[in-house]
Amino acid sequence: MTLRLLIVAALLAAFVAFRIAYDRRRRRIASDDRPVPRLPGHLVDGAEATWVVFTTPYCASCGPVVDRLQGHGPVITVDATRDPDLAEAFRIRSAPTVLLADAAGAVHGRFVGAAAVDAYLQTGSSASERRGLARSRAERIG
Repeated sequence: MTLRLLIVAALLAAFVAFRIAYDRRRRRIASDDRPVPRLPGHLVDGAEATWVVFTTPYCASCGPVVDRLQGHGPVITVDATRDPDLAEAFRIRSAPTVLLADAAGAVHGRFVGAAAVDAYLQTGSSASERRGLARSRAERIG
């Protein structure tokens, strides 16, 4: 009986530790607010606003995110595994990560995960904008 309790306690402790580490990682990824470079011209192609969706081959939520963005301007998908240099330049650590760029390639929005994209589409602003923390990426990129 004591052995079973120890096993259950160890499993519970491992689960809690994993969950805490996972939540910290997600918050760190979502709150990455450092300046990013401009997107290459072939991705934005002069459109007023372009959605660039970084995906991976096994991303289950990437397809639905692309579908939801279709009515909101041009959508370009980039496989982060096939273009790792571009993914690294924009610090893509999770798929889907969506960038909203203007005609010059300046990034004005970064959304990590399907929930962030959905929240933006429903409210028209990102979580950081609602908290009053977002600054224009164009100003920071210069």
